[in-house]
Amino acid sequence: MKGNSVSDLYRIDGPTIITLDEKQSVVSDGEIWIENDKILFCGPRKVFEYKGSKSVKRIDGKDRIAIPGLVNGHVHSYGALLKGSVDALPLDAFMINAIASAGNRNPRDAYISAILGAIEMVSTGTTACLDHCSHRPFHTAEALDAIAQAYADVGMRASLAPMFSDLPFVETVPFEEDMPGEGLTAWLPKTKPNTEAYFETVEEVLDKWATHPLVNIMLGVDSPQRCSDKLLKKAGTFCSKHGIGNHTHLLEAKTQLVMSKIRDQRGFVRYLQDCGLAGPLSSFAHFVWCSKEEIEAVSEAGATVVHNPSSNLILGSGIQPLLSLVDAGVPVALGTDGFNAANGSMFEKIRLATLLHRVTESDSDFWIEAGPMLRLATVNGARMLGAENKRGALKAGQQADIVLLDSRSITYTPLGDPETQVLHYESGNGVSEVFVSGKQIVKNGEVSSVNKQSIFDEAIEISERLKRDAKIAIDEAKKMHPNIKNMVRRVHAAECGPCRIVAI
Repeated sequence: MKGNSVSDLYRIDGPTIITLDEKQSVVSDGEIWIENDKILFCGPRKVFEYKGSKSVKRIDGKDRIAIPGLVNGHVHSYGALLKGSVDALPLDAFMINAIASAGNRNPRDAYISAILGAIEMVSTGTTACLDHCSHRPFHTAEALDAIAQAYADVGMRASLAPMFSDLPFVETVPFEEDMPGEGLTAWLPKTKPNTEAYFETVEEVLDKWATHPLVNIMLGVDSPQRCSDKLLKKAGTFCSKHGIGNHTHLLEAKTQLVMSKIRDQRGFVRYLQDCGLAGPLSSFAHFVWCSKEEIEAVSEAGATVVHNPSSNLILGSGIQPLLSLVDAGVPVALGTDGFNAANGSMFEKIRLATLLHRVTESDSDFWIEAGPMLRLATVNGARMLGAENKRGALKAGQQADIVLLDSRSITYTPLGDPETQVLHYESGNGVSEVFVSGKQIVKNGEVSSVNKQSIFDEAIEISERLKRDAKIAIDEAKKMHPNIKNMVRRVHAAECGPCRIVAI
């Protein structure tokens, strides 16, 4: 991996520093010293005196705003080759299109899709992510290695959570009269998913990447309504055996709320607790259609919830009750979701999460201010990835995951309150420099660790091939859309718990 030597000593001189530490300090004329992979000093200029013998590499930060690296708590790298493929579909219809469009991929396809997504993320200030990765027709050690290698080559942190389920799609949504028999038959799996092979593959890759400084493996079995009791219990045992975390979709759409009551009247969180999949190392993406009881359960479990406001809006899934979760003490991180459902900029997601909760809560006394909102995408994201007190803030002793924003643009002219301005005005286009573990991987807005143009060219070629290969499957999936939409309308018309759609 290209990058700086671990012996390098850097001084970022003169930036405005948004520390996002416990005091949420902002330093208007600061210095950041980086030695090896850690922050040696972060504070006002001319306060710190370096007493070592290393030569110092100075970076002019006079026209920069420094923030901690952002954490994308939920992304699907496979979607980077499927941008712009779906519009105006509810989640359940979107899912069958995604399954059909993904096609049969080889390890090189998986690598290019992952590295394409990684480039977009680091270019817009994301230094770490949880990739709920998928590979069709099934996971292989070679494909997972390729995805892991993509992040390592870019120099970005990544936790890979390979998705897996063992129930056919038609058993995971509340179809009744909505789907004709021939439609059901068409979507029955040709071969049953091999559960044992999945765990063997994950174990093999887990061992291989166990000591890597940037990439690690966790478990990512899919939404509980898509998994058998046997699979979920085995997943819990597997996580306990290896001391690793687990990640899953949970209560993303109202149809999933209906399915949760079929599985367990107590709700999915209590059920996952019984399976050993709801604890401090667990994270749940979306969590839109949650009841008060589910919120209490996830708070007790100490799990993290990942808010994906952009994809929830694009797919019409609903609005997560962010304030209720925060009030209950639930740590909330933020994510983009798949690249086929949202772009890779975390700045947009922070802003959307802010604006949505201000619409659903009319009393401004309860609104979350800029600093704490930015901490959702930094401190809380780091906690979710098992790096609490190691990353997420700019302070001495933490790993040097740092993003510099160019303040010379119209976005920051004139500069008011830095936290407020970053939250409400930054898109990701202002990212100038990015450091991960003390290594500079973005310089002057460009990713320096890989040949971006050659990756773009190959991505276009692969995408065209996948489109050709998937055309028949996509046409068949489209035939199901009217039936799925009818099912969604019926479910939303029924009274079955909390309302997460704002009605006018």
